[in-house]
Amino acid sequence: MRRLSATFMALWRSNRWLTATFVIALAFAIFFSLRAVAFFIYWHNHYEEPIEGWMTVRYVSHSYRLPPQVIHQAIELPPDVRDHRMLVEIARERNVPFETLRQTVLDAILQWRQDNPEAGTGLPRPPPLLGTRRQDPPPGASP
Repeated sequence: MRRLSATFMALWRSNRWLTATFVIALAFAIFFSLRAVAFFIYWHNHYEEPIEGWMTVRYVSHSYRLPPQVIHQAIELPPDVRDHRMLVEIARERNVPFETLRQTVLDAILQWRQDNPEAGTGLPRPPPLLGTRRQDPPPGASP
């Protein structure tokens, strides 16, 4: 450790800008690596979350692993616009019950999966009932 400290101090004395740039680049690399790991863990644990009113179209598309345009088309939103409203707000603005909008989204997800069976390749097995939490089989049981 003492040798590493001496080496760093020698570098600092001889070339401060290069050393500072290296430390900043290292900090960015660590930050974005941790961010990527956190993102992966979050979405791995939030696979096919039951659709709730607080979710946005983009959140649902991430959770169900499909393009957001599928949901945009199902609920008649412009396909190229990022809509940050919650689903319950969209339902309220259209004067429809949230459950109706939720069912429309679920129907669109099912239809998209039927039309694109290869899209789920390599992903975890979906739950038996769409819109419910995934239940893994007990250890030793065949899937």
